[in-house]
Amino acid sequence: EPHIFGMFCPFCRDSLAQGLLGRFDYSEGVTLTQSCIQYRQTFCSWRLHVPTVKWDYYVPMPNEVQSQHSRKAHYDEVQSFRVFLQTLTGKEITDAMLSDALAVCDENRRLLRELYDYRKEADPNATGVEALYASLTAQFIDKREHNEMLKKTLAALPTRKVERKTGARFMTIGSENDDIAFMGMVESVGATIVIDDQCSGSRYFWNASKPEGDVIKAIAERYCDRPACPTKDYPAHTRFDHVPGSSKD
Repeated sequence: EPHIFGMFCPFCRDSLAQGLLGRFDYSEGVTLTQSCIQYRQTFCSWRLHVPTVKWDYYVPMPNEVQSQHSRKAHYDEVQSFRVFLQTLTGKEITDAMLSDALAVCDENRRLLRELYDYRKEADPNATGVEALYASLTAQFIDKREHNEMLKKTLAALPTRKVERKTGARFMTIGSENDDIAFMGMVESVGATIVIDDQCSGSRYFWNASKPEGDVIKAIAERYCDRPACPTKDYPAHTRFDHVPGSSKD
């Protein structure tokens, strides 16, 4: 509590706690892309109070992604981050390296979409808790390793027998809800979470990058095109169309 407001969400508080407890003492740097002011304070507290942090970098992300200036602004920020990393490591980050990494990430997004499609069945072969585990682990496991595990999972799902009743079919909507225990509780009392619209779920991987000769542009514009976080969904409220559509696509 001396380092972050008590009213901030558990996700922000726990992220800081992990650093203060030394559970990321192997990490020398910390970065953040603009999301919410609460998580910005988590980032600032990490910089100030986690002793292993030797460098930090903040990547501004346009809040008004619908602005005609947002794509150019985010392109410049991603390019600046690339230059910073090259200077920090003393190694060039080539377009070919970035293109290869982007292809791996896009494959991960595609595979996660396939997994989510199994939740649309009358008797889903994957529960909401299992899908959330898949989405969350994608955010910290090496993407190539995660892709291989997803391929094995997807190959096994068609013949999987789930010994449970689907019950009420729920959609969860929110921000960075990674509360496995809560999801498990919901599904333990006669329900199944069959789709979500969350930063920790479908919004993380829903859209892949578009074919583009400039890899920095492809990376930057994918973030501008992704299903909008409520903090960035203005002046038009695109989520009103996306949320019901995501359960059908």
